[in-house]
Amino acid sequence: MKATYNKSKIMRNAWYLKRANASMSFSTCLRKAWRNEKMAVMTAIIENRPMEEPKAAALDPLPLIIPADYYGDSRTYYGD
Repeated sequence: MKATYNKSKIMRNAWYLKRANASMSFSTCLRKAWRNEKMAVMTAIIENRPMEEPKAAALDPLPLIIPADYYGDSRTYYGD
């Protein structure tokens, strides 16, 4: 099983580390953020916890149908 990483979360963590300790270089902060994320993934695998999966936006067909109701067969707008 290949782990997928949320790169946005890793970058935010790196910038947080940089702001918290200004004397650290950004590359050090980025390495530390990657290490933290990899340790979190390994811990989740060891504890048999489900990984956080990105939530896909649910497609709601209703908004796609409603505007079509305002147009007739001749493609002329007759709403309002």
